[in-house]
Amino acid sequence: MKLENTLSFIIIMLFTNNIFSYNLKNECENLMNNGENLAAIEAAKKLKDPYDKHFCQGKAYYSENMYKLANKAFIRSEKLANLPADQMFSILYKGIIQRDMGDIKASSGTFTRGLETAKLGNSKYLQMERRFLFQLGENGLENNDYEESIDFFSKSIIISVNDDERAEGFNALSMAYYGKKKLDKSIEYAIKASNMYLKIGALNEYADIQFKIASYQLEDKSPERSLKLLLKLEKFANDNGSKYYESKSLLEQSIVYNILGNAGKSVAKKKSGSAIAQSIGARELLLTYQ
Repeated sequence: MKLENTLSFIIIMLFTNNIFSYNLKNECENLMNNGENLAAIEAAKKLKDPYDKHFCQGKAYYSENMYKLANKAFIRSEKLANLPADQMFSILYKGIIQRDMGDIKASSGTFTRGLETAKLGNSKYLQMERRFLFQLGENGLENNDYEESIDFFSKSIIISVNDDERAEGFNALSMAYYGKKKLDKSIEYAIKASNMYLKIGALNEYADIQFKIASYQLEDKSPERSLKLLLKLEKFANDNGSKYYESKSLLEQSIVYNILGNAGKSVAKKKSGSAIAQSIGARELLLTYQ
C-alpha cells in the first residue's frame, strides 16, 4: 500500500532558516514546475552548482518515472552536499525511490540512516526527523507490518510542527489501524485527520477522508451512521460547489440504501449521482459505481 507516489518538496522553512542551500529558483526547477521534466533534465546539466545539478536532475528523472537514473542522481547529490539538510533531502528521496523500485529493505535502511543523521542536529532538524519517521511508517504499511507503522507514525506526530503534518500523520495512523482490523481506532484517527484537514482548509482531503470514515462505519456494521455522514457530505459538496463529490456522495448513498433494504431510494440516488457524473465527465465514478 502506498500513501505517497510522488516526492514531497516542502522545503520552504528549511530554506528560509538558512539550513538548506539548494537554489529553488534555478531553471531546472522552473521547467519542472511547468511540467517540462525532460527539458528540466537537460537544463540541470547547465547548472553551475554540482549539488543543484544532480539534485534537480534526480527530481526530474523521478517525475518521469526514470527511477534508476533518479537514484543515481540522488546518490551523487548526497556526496556533493555542503550542508546536512541538503544531504538529508538526497537521502530521503533516495529511500522513496528504493521503495518505489520494490526494495523495501534497502529503503528502510536508507531512511534509518537519514533519521540518525537528523538526530545529530540536536532538534535542529526535527522536520527531517519527522519525514524519515513518516516514511519508515509507510514502509511498514508496504510490508503489512502495522505495529511498526503505528509506532513510526505516532512518533512522527509527536514532533509535527503544524496541522498539515498532524493531518498527514493521523490519516496514516488510521490506515495502519485499519490494516490491523482495529476499526474503532481507525475511525478515531480518521476523524482526527478530517478535523485537521477542515481546519487548514484542505477541503478535498477532508471530503476524501470523510468518505473513508463512511466506508469504515459500513464495514463496522453501522450503515445508519454511514448514511448520516454521506448525507452531510452531499450538503458539504453542494455548499462548496463540488459536483464531483456531490456525485460520489449520492452514489455511495445508493450502496448504503441497498444494504438497508430500501431499493427505491437506492435506485434514485444512483440515478442522480450518475447523472451528475455524466454531466461533468467523471468517467471514473461511472465505472466504479456502474
